[in-house]
Amino acid sequence: MVLLLHVFLSHIFFARAREHECDDHAYRVQEPGMKPEQTAGASATDYLVASKNCEIIALEAFLRMGRLVVAVSNLVHALQRERGAANLYLGAGGREHGDCLGQMEAGTDQQYDRFRAALEEMGTEVSGVQGGSRFFSRIAYVVHAFSELGELRHQVRSNQLSPEGASKVYSGLVHGLLSIVFEAAETAMDPSISRLLVAMFNFMQGKELAGQERAAAAAGFAMGQFDPSLKERLDHLDEAQQRCFEVFMEFAEAPARTEWQKVKDAPEQQELDRLRRLARARPDERAAEPAALNKGIDQRWFWIATGRIDAMKAVEDQLESRLHELCEEKLRDAREGLARQQTLIEDLLHQEHDPAQSFIVFCSAPGDVRAEFQQDSYHTDGVSPGLGRSIIDLVQAQSQRLQQMNDELTAARTALEERKLLDKAKLLLMKHRGMSEEQAYKMLRQTAMDQSRRLVDVARAMVAIGDVWTRTESK
Repeated sequence: MVLLLHVFLSHIFFARAREHECDDHAYRVQEPGMKPEQTAGASATDYLVASKNCEIIALEAFLRMGRLVVAVSNLVHALQRERGAANLYLGAGGREHGDCLGQMEAGTDQQYDRFRAALEEMGTEVSGVQGGSRFFSRIAYVVHAFSELGELRHQVRSNQLSPEGASKVYSGLVHGLLSIVFEAAETAMDPSISRLLVAMFNFMQGKELAGQERAAAAAGFAMGQFDPSLKERLDHLDEAQQRCFEVFMEFAEAPARTEWQKVKDAPEQQELDRLRRLARARPDERAAEPAALNKGIDQRWFWIATGRIDAMKAVEDQLESRLHELCEEKLRDAREGLARQQTLIEDLLHQEHDPAQSFIVFCSAPGDVRAEFQQDSYHTDGVSPGLGRSIIDLVQAQSQRLQQMNDELTAARTALEERKLLDKAKLLLMKHRGMSEEQAYKMLRQTAMDQSRRLVDVARAMVAIGDVWTRTESK
């Protein structure tokens, strides 16, 4: 889009010259079909201002979208707490933790109301933002899924679901909400905002994996056993968290990285790691733990893991605050830039009161105008020293800035594309090889290690052969 805008601005500025043939004389460029005394319609400066206005419209839309992202973050956190409490409740056979579950459900309802309020504020039109179709599709899925939350809660309260079954449904809701943040990151046209959203999405994803770990281990402790598949899942969740936090550290600003380091250095982290090792231990090793520690260990794990996730929410809050601040800052800068640009253009136009100072082109033969502009899109021969040269400078500055933004956006979006590739590769293995998500990831990781390749390169190769599998199985 940025490159197209670059070309578009250049095209508009030189459109008049390309519409005419030249002879051996100088002449004033006119619009097709116009008489010499007529005034042209939209000028190059009009389109230059329109370019800046497009940027402002996009930033205004994204400011509203940013408020929705904050509401999504808070709703995800509430759902994660409810999911963990539901796993405690189901793991205990519905005999304990009912009050805790009720509190978590009330918290989710409160955050969902705020999420709907943010949707109402944003409306159903996000002009100036790319990817609106996918963005609204994600929202539609989430709104529909939440309409069935009451039925899920009924099944939990009546013990009709296993802890794993309940977690799967809750995680589907969270995944839908996170996909809204992912789409927001993809639509961001400002590189600073895009980088922040990439950091935020990966941190939220890592926190979600921590929530899944809390729920899975809470159920295991409540049941008093961890079978091999549950242990494998816990290993996968731990490794996946680390990947997300590595990407977060790459794209986050210094204050957020500092806050995350505080979470990792907290004294509670040692106790959490001890309980993680206990979950993976053999039954006899777990039985050797002091009785005081084994009694109520499910609740102990739940609340220590919850404390860590709540501390992670503080990092998330810092990212949210920075997102809102950055959106407002970029919008303010864009508006001030437009005002300065308009003032400069008006001053230049006032200086160009003499008709003889209009845009002049000298040609030696018909057809040379197009060739000259192809050699140098910003050719200045025949341009009056005031308006013409200054407009070219403005166009060049705008185009260079847009190109720089495009380059920086490409770097930020690479992380999102790699994420999509890995997810697609896992889905292919799950569909065509009947693997679980943990098994699919383990296979991809092992292949990468065996072949000394990056994980994303293995995922890319897997996606490339996905069509072959589909064609083979359809025969």
